[in-house]
Amino acid sequence: MCTGIKMDYPESCVLGRTMDIEAPVDYNVIYQPRNYPCADNLLGGKHLSRYQIMGVGFRNQDPLKDGINEHGLIGVTNDFGGFNLFASQADPDKTNLSSYHFMNYVLANFRSVEELLEALPQLHLSSHDSQGNKVIAPDFHFMFADSSQRCVVIEPYQQTLKVYANPYNVMTNSPKFPSHEKYLLDLFDLQNLDDFNGAKALPGGYDPKSRFVKAFYQSQNSLVPEDSQTALGYLFRVLSAVALPQGFIKNQKFHSITFTQYISAYDGQDKSLYIQAVDNPIVYRLAFEDIDDLTKRQSFYLEENFMSQNLN
Repeated sequence: MCTGIKMDYPESCVLGRTMDIEAPVDYNVIYQPRNYPCADNLLGGKHLSRYQIMGVGFRNQDPLKDGINEHGLIGVTNDFGGFNLFASQADPDKTNLSSYHFMNYVLANFRSVEELLEALPQLHLSSHDSQGNKVIAPDFHFMFADSSQRCVVIEPYQQTLKVYANPYNVMTNSPKFPSHEKYLLDLFDLQNLDDFNGAKALPGGYDPKSRFVKAFYQSQNSLVPEDSQTALGYLFRVLSAVALPQGFIKNQKFHSITFTQYISAYDGQDKSLYIQAVDNPIVYRLAFEDIDDLTKRQSFYLEENFMSQNLN
């Protein structure tokens, strides 16, 4: 249960997400240099990166859940339940990946959404490698944006990858993107949003469809950002509105709770990461120029306990 939102400002855009998980997990920021083994090649060996990337991963492991590269291409992964999503065998004529490493490969090898879409027919996601061994292949779908403000959703469907232009600048979870779009258009007249009483009529739940509608309506009705800092402020406020507080959604499967563990955002112009922990209201920033040694993989950790700053 995660929500991704893009907001535009005159020069570029910011893209952020809530990370909603079913049980607490350690996470941290990871930087990976050029020529780094960014993804497993299901035909054997590793795929190497062309570009520097950074983002957030679990347990200091390389697969990123969200991130940005040195050219300002931004991406987020979200859970996406379904059946028969991925091929069960590798394709020797294509670039073979698992969904687990798809985000890393894209950020590490494409400068823009346009480049990604040109190459997408040659990318093959499989749940098994060329030897028939099963690989980690989570049910993910993906949202990408870049400094041109273009935004797309990529979803696995019957062993292929489908691309949807995303004028709504929002992604949540299952069902498929067209189902979210239909629900949204049934609820709103997009040419006259002012006629909709959002204070009374917005869906109140936290299911994917309700979050899609709330994220769209609130982001669309935010003031137009003048610059990246204003856009980030609006983005964090809207993401907070669809975040899941700890405790009120019980998860019987894991004997735990489903909650928002962090909120992250990326700026396509200055290629920076911004992240906020669940209990700590401070937003931390990292840019590529802040990293001392760009030739080596780096790990960064943020303070997760509540913190405040004195006014004087």
